[in-house]
Amino acid sequence: MTTMGSVSSRLDALGVGRAFDAAAGRRDDLSAWYEAGERLAYDPARRAMGGDSLRVFVRREGDVASAVTFLPGYPDGSSGWASVLPFLPGASAMPKLFLDYLGMGDSDKPNDASYSTAERADLVEALWRGLGVRATTLVAFDFSSLVVLEHLRRRLERASRGEPEGGPEIRGVFMFNGGLFADGHSHPWWTTPLLSRTPRWMERGFEAQSFAMFMALGGAMWSRRFAGRRAAGRRVFDSLKRRGGFFYLSRAAGFAADHRKQAARLDFGDLYRAWRRRFPFVVGGSDEDAFERRQVGLAEARLGGLGLDIARLPGGHMTTDEHPQALAELIARFVETAALWPRR
Repeated sequence: MTTMGSVSSRLDALGVGRAFDAAAGRRDDLSAWYEAGERLAYDPARRAMGGDSLRVFVRREGDVASAVTFLPGYPDGSSGWASVLPFLPGASAMPKLFLDYLGMGDSDKPNDASYSTAERADLVEALWRGLGVRATTLVAFDFSSLVVLEHLRRRLERASRGEPEGGPEIRGVFMFNGGLFADGHSHPWWTTPLLSRTPRWMERGFEAQSFAMFMALGGAMWSRRFAGRRAAGRRVFDSLKRRGGFFYLSRAAGFAADHRKQAARLDFGDLYRAWRRRFPFVVGGSDEDAFERRQVGLAEARLGGLGLDIARLPGGHMTTDEHPQALAELIARFVETAALWPRR
């Protein structure tokens, strides 16, 4: 980690980092990202794909029956993976499935959606069924860690009722910069805690929010030393504006509060103990993460003695922007490890 940071500093001093950021900005072009995917019909009332009311964005590469499921971060959605994708193995070696939850990116933004962890888990499970995913490795960034915890808890609850666990075979779980423990969230007060209390009548004003105001509130997602923070911020800003969905910024901001309400049910420690012999886990965090900086330390203190693998990278919360290659290498190694895990 120290070596990576020192190399990065030397490259920035030479201007190489700025050139790389410019190239990454071209790769992150939202139109190109969304044009490579599709909008599939989804019926949230039935928790199933199909119907004629709503559409969700899905991007797939390779055979999705055994794809790695890349779950998005808040608030930018699937486009956050655009900088990481070029450093991952190709579709034949690593089939991939990306998606935007309702309210995000190129998915529809219904006004009456719950925009909750449970609602997001419903969509993921419906997508797996609809596309015929039989086995998957879960890769979650940011608040999608809670979607993973929700799905794992549902499997245990179904089994306790004598029902099939449901869903594809899980080969491994990789979570980075996400919530693991309800007492570990450390979001700055002016970000999600404030946004989650925004009255509905104020949401119209969000659509008119300037980029400068957005960065004043959300700039904490990137480290101040990151030369590409403005370009990365513009990508997030534009993804929120897509299809008139800027209200999602406040509507979905209650995920940490929702986690606290379900602290015992969605406790990573309990779920890790239940599943750790079935498939491998990696949890990771960034050194300067302003939002979930306590989570990895708590995981190490509470579960390190049980063999939990922990990864750390430099930079701020948006590792997908700041260190996409390093994150991709961690993911690729984990997917290889998960493929070799002895199955029960």
